[in-house]
Amino acid sequence: MVEPTREIPLDDLRDDPQARLDFLIEAEVIDVDEDDSVTATADFMDARSVYADTYYEVDEETFAETVADLFDVSVETARERIDEDLTREDLVTYLSLQSHIDRDLPQDVLVLLTSMVSGIGFGSAVPDSMPELDDDTYEAFVEDHGDAVVIVWSYPCTPCRSLKEDLPAVREALPDRVSLAGVDGDSVGRLREEFDVTSAPTLLFFADGSLADTFEGYLPAEALGERFEEIYG
Repeated sequence: MVEPTREIPLDDLRDDPQARLDFLIEAEVIDVDEDDSVTATADFMDARSVYADTYYEVDEETFAETVADLFDVSVETARERIDEDLTREDLVTYLSLQSHIDRDLPQDVLVLLTSMVSGIGFGSAVPDSMPELDDDTYEAFVEDHGDAVVIVWSYPCTPCRSLKEDLPAVREALPDRVSLAGVDGDSVGRLREEFDVTSAPTLLFFADGSLADTFEGYLPAEALGERFEEIYG
């Protein structure tokens, strides 16, 4: 659960970018590591993915109506704002901040925070609990391990969230000799092209160093265990 954030004055949040950064850190929206790299937290990304699943897919009319309702303007004015610079990414981030932050903030401050969060990286979609590969390392990983499952993850992705929750049971079902790793789908163009990956999650099953099977979408751990048995014996 997010700890209550201290009462940074609203004028400071309006006028001082450093105050906004400090507030977002305290609200556990972003992390700053020892190298001063700024990324969104896993908890915020989980909250954000719920809105992303909805608002990245709605039609243009529904998008405009949502903006109109949210900012109390006409649909025509909402369309004008969308044409100018308001993106679906902005809408998703705004709604996510509104939901995630424990403090009731005025609209103009939320807009400023949205602009700051939209400008940072969202980090890798690969869960921290598994090795992460990229276009330069996946071939060596498969060659070294022979039998391996490589999972393609992405944000936003409802089935990815479901699979992430099942990971302990998935590991339990995976034969000991089979290695497990992940890739962020947004950063592995060569892998996606080589294995014709078009959605997430996608599971690539390698046996003796060669692709033996592919599955796109979510499978419960029990069903994955049956697939492991079919492929790896």
